[in-house]
Amino acid sequence: MLLKGVLLGISLSFMIGPLLFSVVEASIVRGFRAGVAVAAGIWSSDFLFIGLILWSLELFTTVTALPGFRFWAEVLGGMMLIAFGIVSFFSKPKAPKNTDQNDNTSNDHPYFRLWLRGFFINLINPGTVFFWLGIVSALVAPNHWTNSQSLTFLGGMISVLIVTDTLKAWGARSIRHFLTPHHIRQVQRTIGMVLAVFGLVLLLQAVGGDSFIVNY
Repeated sequence: MLLKGVLLGISLSFMIGPLLFSVVEASIVRGFRAGVAVAAGIWSSDFLFIGLILWSLELFTTVTALPGFRFWAEVLGGMMLIAFGIVSFFSKPKAPKNTDQNDNTSNDHPYFRLWLRGFFINLINPGTVFFWLGIVSALVAPNHWTNSQSLTFLGGMISVLIVTDTLKAWGARSIRHFLTPHHIRQVQRTIGMVLAVFGLVLLLQAVGGDSFIVNY
């Protein structure tokens, strides 16, 4: 169970989406701890979805099958991603610190707000609920895994995501020290536009009825 979860988690960690760009942006603009704060918000909402789906699979299946659920989930998710993108594009980053000792120790960094950002970006992403619902309904429920087996499998997945997201934040933070404030501003604007594009894709997907869902 653990190996299966780890292997699936590794596959998931290579997916490119708004969650990845959110972690990278926070790490480059604000530093390693900021990136981990955003990632921690993502993990927290994953834990929330996993818990709710495991213990309310029938209810979640019924709700997500309601007419219009996917449409409104994609519309809301698209609008929120566009809003996050616009905020990133227009907000002004601070210059990077020169030493690791000073990096991210300032009280100016709103880690809780960054955690909330990661939490809500993942929460309003329809791909998240459908992904975990698919994992539980396609693997856990049909195979009649016990609670211990299910938690071991899902724990392996989440553990890999925690490790890989932390490495992504560390890698982006390392790049940060080689960038000038102008470069950091350009990176922030670019990622802001990318987030807005992901949101626009969700809106177009809702209107067009395509099956592709923006995820990790």
